Amino acid sequence: MRIRVLLKFAKILMLSRLRNTRQSFLSNSITNRPILIALIGSIMFAAGVGFGTATVSFLRGAGASPADIGQIVETIFGGIPIFLIGFFFTMGLLWELNASSESESADSINWLPISPSEYVFASTLSTSYTYSPLVLVTVGYSLPIGILTGNTTAFLVLLVASVVAAFIGSVTVEILRSLLARASTAFNKVGGRSMIALRILGVLLILLFTQTLFSGFLIIRIINSVSSANAATVLVPLLWPTLSITSILRSNLSSSAYFLLLSFGFLAVLASAALALRSKFWVATPPSFHFSNTGTISRVSRLRRIGVSAISLALVRREIRSATRRKEVVRLMAIPIILPVMISFPAIFSPAPTTSAASGLISPLFLAVPLLFGVGLGTLFLGMTSIGQEGKRLWNLSSLPIEAGTVVTSKILFT
Repeated sequence: MRIRVLLKFAKILMLSRLRNTRQSFLSNSITNRPILIALIGSIMFAAGVGFGTATVSFLRGAGASPADIGQIVETIFGGIPIFLIGFFFTMGLLWELNASSESESADSINWLPISPSEYVFASTLSTSYTYSPLVLVTVGYSLPIGILTGNTTAFLVLLVASVVAAFIGSVTVEILRSLLARASTAFNKVGGRSMIALRILGVLLILLFTQTLFSGFLIIRIINSVSSANAATVLVPLLWPTLSITSILRSNLSSSAYFLLLSFGFLAVLASAALALRSKFWVATPPSFHFSNTGTISRVSRLRRIGVSAISLALVRREIRSATRRKEVVRLMAIPIILPVMISFPAIFSPAPTTSAASGLISPLFLAVPLLFGVGLGTLFLGMTSIGQEGKRLWNLSSLPIEAGTVVTSKILFT
């Protein structure tokens, strides 16, 4: 493995991500400098130190007992590795789903003089460094808490566990990338509307998983399970960094070192799996085109009876087909599903759930309100971004013999 090539390619991958961000609001002179991420991380580290100091001052000013402060410290320190694993995995996965062919293409990588192992480690370093400001802000937040509460040793273990957790999330993304490349080959064989439906379903499930993972109620529930010495948590490798921290907080040095070594071993196993899968699926399968031998006959739509023109209906069909093929629009369409899940988490993961008969009658009404709110909010976002999503295609619409009112009508019907 060539270290110089690895670092150079990691820089190229990181710049491709920054340039993809530049398309929104940053200039070229800023995104061409990797030091930008280090500066952002330094600022966030300083902000984290300030918030951590304020947290300790607030707890002591509120008259919290040492036992209560110890429980809060255990929840904060133990929740950071779980959060980092989920964050790095989710951000890397969302990048994989949303990355354009111009910013990063697996087909072009196959033609570069690099090995699969160099690509895996370079991509892992790129993901870890790109989102390293989150690690710095969590470490900065934990630093004054660990020092002022007398848990300096636990903070040092947290520092190592946080780095391991970040790399675990990044390496897991590499495994998923290889599996997605293999799944894309299978989807290409299916083709047609089935492939589009599977893609939409996959994006929705990933977004739901993301919201579930970042639920504070779920993280607290997991930490409580770890704190209660549940034997089942020992068998979950993703919880080993957390167990190393909770063990040191309970003055169990041998158990903390044991789980920390297990975390390193788990990271090594994931890296080996990522290398094996990338070597196996290194050459991407070229896309294939599918032609159906069945035809359809367009019928007169019932919307024609209320005065909707045929041109507006054709534009609506175009909007629907375009929306189902663009992942950024699918994310907006997922809002009516995500909001009820987010709002219902406090009731689902409440430490003292109600078991009365009335709760079964209130639950559907409780979920109906966020569902309707999500539908309205999703429609609002679709309407606000409908024209902007056209991009350069807006010039094609302007060149057609179509009135502006017809285009607006089609946008309204679609949203």
